[in-house]
Amino acid sequence: MFPESENMHDSVVPERENTSKGRRAGPFRITLIFVVMLALMVAGGVVFRFRSSESPLPSVVTPREAQRAREAFELKYGRPANRIDLASWLAEWYLSQNRPDDAIACFAEVPTAHPQYGHMARLQEGRTLFNLHRAGGAEQQFRELIKAEEASPQIAPEFLINARQQLRHILEVELRFEERHQLLKGVIDRGEEDAFEAVAGCFPTMLRWNGPDAIFWHAQFLEADPDNIWVKISHGRYLTGQGKADEAIPILQAVVAAHPSNLRAISALVAALRESGDGEQANQLVEGLPPRSTDDPWTLLLQRGSVAAQNGRLDEARSAYDQLRHSDATSTECWQGLALVARLQNDIQRLTHANSMVNGLGRIQNHLGKTTQDAGNPNSFLDVAELCAEFQLIREGAVMTRFAQRLSPDNDRVQATVKAFRERLIANQLPPLLGP
Repeated sequence: MFPESENMHDSVVPERENTSKGRRAGPFRITLIFVVMLALMVAGGVVFRFRSSESPLPSVVTPREAQRAREAFELKYGRPANRIDLASWLAEWYLSQNRPDDAIACFAEVPTAHPQYGHMARLQEGRTLFNLHRAGGAEQQFRELIKAEEASPQIAPEFLINARQQLRHILEVELRFEERHQLLKGVIDRGEEDAFEAVAGCFPTMLRWNGPDAIFWHAQFLEADPDNIWVKISHGRYLTGQGKADEAIPILQAVVAAHPSNLRAISALVAALRESGDGEQANQLVEGLPPRSTDDPWTLLLQRGSVAAQNGRLDEARSAYDQLRHSDATSTECWQGLALVARLQNDIQRLTHANSMVNGLGRIQNHLGKTTQDAGNPNSFLDVAELCAEFQLIREGAVMTRFAQRLSPDNDRVQATVKAFRERLIANQLPPLLGP
């Protein structure tokens, strides 16, 4: 930016012709030198600040790697690479070299708002973290991507669908079914669901939650991300489900001690205490909680209802069960609780309805296995849909019908069921999930 010092000095300080001129010009030259030096110092400060304003690349990047990336980028795109160009380029290269941690460090340098690389960087950082089983970091990246992409689409739709599927998987393994339910509601509303998502979105608590696959994935999450609070809580729940409540209790007690307002942790501890036979302490925990809120996890609503019913507060119990029913109308435990309250209140009409729902949900559950074992057969979904219609689960039945329609749109039974559910959706003022 500046001329070489030798030339600069020649241009500023003229050669003295004789001693007398030098003496007479001395003050002038000194002043001029001072002004120029001051200007250079100020300019140098500006340049320094300008150069320092661009952060360096992550420490994992060697100077040689940076230089090679810079040359390769310019060769390919015909322009110099800036820092974000290099970070993105190097992240991709590190992935190809099986250096995932270095790739993550470079992806993290790319801001989500970057118009060219931002959203894809979040997807790839999330995928890389997911492949390393670092559930917390992966979830953060997927959520950031989904939020940004829904506000301003930048990547192909299939990438966003993939991000939602991987986020769904994390929530499933961590047993955060309420959050998964909200995610799947959007997936179903947009018509993006696969067979499993259709079933899980309609019957969120009917599927087995502690099967071998879930336990395997949880073990991977626990090893890679042991400080993740959601992994710790689900660890306690898996242990309880395996009949190891005595192992689960100290784990969950430590989580509750560190996070005393975490309702999911408290609910998991209540379940473990009950499983171990300490129902009195479990009930004391529930009774000591703040009033019910919309943030209560589903398991806690069941526990609140149960404790209130045991203590004769039947209206309070029914209110807790009703709150859960509005979120998950297919919860068998919820309907069992409502049946108990109705019986204690001698409310025959409500008791009959609740018992009917318990029976109907049992019949539906018996058919759900076919939707995964024979997922290509439209009748697997239509059988469930017709049972849903019988028990006034109209939205759930419409989703099952829509999936059958995708599998075999010209099938006579499919067409008849589609027509019937269109009419039911209209009669119940529900969104038109079934197209023409």
